[in-house]
Amino acid sequence: MSSGWPEPQAAASPWRADILHQLRRRDAAEVQPFTAMFALQARLQENNISLVNENRRLVGEVARGREVAAREVVREEQVATSVPGEVADLQRKLVTVQEELTEMHRRKGENAQQVIDLGLALRLSDKQLEEVRAALAATEAEILGLRSDLITSEGVRAETEATSQLLKDEYQALQLALTSAEEKLRGVQRENETLIQQLMALKTMDVERMNFENERFVEKQQQMQQELAEAVKEGKSVSPEMVARLGQEGEAMVAVGVTVPTRVHMKFEAHEGEVMSARWDTTGRYFATSGADRKIKIWEMSQRSSPELRATLVGSNAAVMGIDFDSSGSMILGSSNDFATRVWTVEDSRLRHTLTGHSGKVMSAKFLGDATRVVSGSHDRTLKVWDLRSKACISTKFAGSSCNDLVTTDQVIISGHFDKKVRLWDNRSGGSEPMNELVVGGKVTSLDLSKDMNLLAVCSRDDQIKVVDLRKGVGAICQVGGEGFHVGCDWSRLSFSPDSSYVCCGAGDGAVHVWSVLTGASETILRAHTSPVAAATWHPGGSSVLSVDKTKTAVVWV
Repeated sequence: MSSGWPEPQAAASPWRADILHQLRRRDAAEVQPFTAMFALQARLQENNISLVNENRRLVGEVARGREVAAREVVREEQVATSVPGEVADLQRKLVTVQEELTEMHRRKGENAQQVIDLGLALRLSDKQLEEVRAALAATEAEILGLRSDLITSEGVRAETEATSQLLKDEYQALQLALTSAEEKLRGVQRENETLIQQLMALKTMDVERMNFENERFVEKQQQMQQELAEAVKEGKSVSPEMVARLGQEGEAMVAVGVTVPTRVHMKFEAHEGEVMSARWDTTGRYFATSGADRKIKIWEMSQRSSPELRATLVGSNAAVMGIDFDSSGSMILGSSNDFATRVWTVEDSRLRHTLTGHSGKVMSAKFLGDATRVVSGSHDRTLKVWDLRSKACISTKFAGSSCNDLVTTDQVIISGHFDKKVRLWDNRSGGSEPMNELVVGGKVTSLDLSKDMNLLAVCSRDDQIKVVDLRKGVGAICQVGGEGFHVGCDWSRLSFSPDSSYVCCGAGDGAVHVWSVLTGASETILRAHTSPVAAATWHPGGSSVLSVDKTKTAVVWV
């Protein structure tokens, strides 16, 4: 029996031949079981037709038998009156005919029952045939759907083949481009090696030049020291200009003694907005200021009425609250209100590191020991220690209160907090608990350490400044401030003199106060600012003081 499916062509794809083979198998499985039923139904119809014809023939014979019987009865009646012997024969024939008639009636009944049974079987066959036809119609509809899917699949296959060919072409083009790029890379690497060799040669020449300049600088420094020593012996006064010139030559710690400033040496606008902090570098030749304009500016001292702007460091997204130089003066650190701390190199003014991880304003950050580690204090009540080599936080200390300022030694971190406490942390152990605490009368605004790391100055919002000898515990050896002095802001920065004899701090009325650490008495009050002073810092050579306020102004006092 033919399935009606076309034979697959030799060039057709294997999956198409497989689908056609499966459709043939399903067609054979659904049609062949009903082939015998169709033959049986045909035979039943033929039997039914023959039985109907036989029944009609028998009915005709019965009718003819009745007519014959009637005629026989009439004839018997006629003969009965005439011949008694013939009557007996006719009676026998009548009995025979009646028996035949009875047999015919029995056969008619049987035939009628067969007709009824065959009719039932025919109706059942018709019902089954309708079910088979419905199943065949559903199968044909499914076959049509599969043919449509097959056509769609053929289109997808053709599109996929086209896309595959396109990708192959692109891959070959990329391979060619990669080969060309690798050749260019090798050329650039060769050029880079040549440039590195040239750079190393130039650096060698630069080192030789710097060594020559250093030798000249040492000679000039010794000559200047001799001149100063002779001037001191002869009783001559040493002018601030000479000290400033000495600072410009790079010797900030020459032993001329710390002098308490009395007058304004220069006054200028440092930033476009509020000035937040100020800091001298280790030589005293440069100082840096930070402001609400999100910038750090590095200034160079000069003989003119205002310093020269050497560099402007950008990159912060909010006000820079604190700054710090490393021990060599080659790097500068800025803590910002955008929750980050940043490190720039001074020489080229480039942003080198951005340390993020705090969830609050970073009020202060300092180098820890060397230029590879940084500690930052934030409003999120934590202190974080950073490794600049890996640019990762290596330790977090939970202080429990927001940190406004901090200072460091090689292995100790000292932090001042909003909860009126100063906490001392041992960074060597990496512990999460402070090793000591100092309680003051108000929230801490700033801290400063003396050069020998023995004295700690603490400024707080109760308008008091405590000086603590760390070698003797946390008891204050001196307390200044009080009457006539008022802290102007939560980040008001104070500073020790280089010899730790004096401490200076700005006030809310614009004055800069200087006190003696030994006596606790006020040495002088400097007035030139017209708004609260945010920071005051002493020159490393002890010759001057730098102060900044909330209205853009910076003042150098001598």
